[in-house]
Amino acid sequence: MFARRAFALITLVFCGGAYADWQCPDDLNTSMPTLEAGELNLCDTVKNAKAVLVVNTASMCGFTPQFEGLEALYQKYKDRGLVIMGVPTADFGGQEYDSAAKTSEVCHANYGVTFPMFRKSCIRCDNPHPLLALVSDASGSKPKWNFYKYVLNPKDGSATAFSSLTKPGSDSIDEALRPLLAGE
Repeated sequence: MFARRAFALITLVFCGGAYADWQCPDDLNTSMPTLEAGELNLCDTVKNAKAVLVVNTASMCGFTPQFEGLEALYQKYKDRGLVIMGVPTADFGGQEYDSAAKTSEVCHANYGVTFPMFRKSCIRCDNPHPLLALVSDASGSKPKWNFYKYVLNPKDGSATAFSSLTKPGSDSIDEALRPLLAGE
């Protein structure tokens, strides 16, 4: 587990599930296309969550079955304010389809994913996905493979990174999420 807390990247004021004075970083003031055929406003999504789990995913990776655990975690905590967002990348071993339809089939049909999944992007490139850039900078840890997981605290902008080997239902991820979901 990579558990480095970084500098506060975002300053927020917590107000019963919403963050009244939060100023989105410029990179999050955008909407990104999802596999679900729409767009998701990054700023609105993050600021309305109590905790955010960002995952760089890949459809053809040995860790792809972690989608099951991610979905179980989402079902367990979504009503308490958890948002999970998956960002498919081909940065590690080229293990993501170019076709959004194929990626969508893996996520939705094969694993029953209901949390938001973005279209294919990158982290090891000149223009990385804004969420992956945010959490890797905030945690001080760039992904070293697919299925790196980042717990982002939207209250103060800190993030904790977890390696691909850390399963979504692990005690360490649960321990990172619980205080955020409780509003502590």
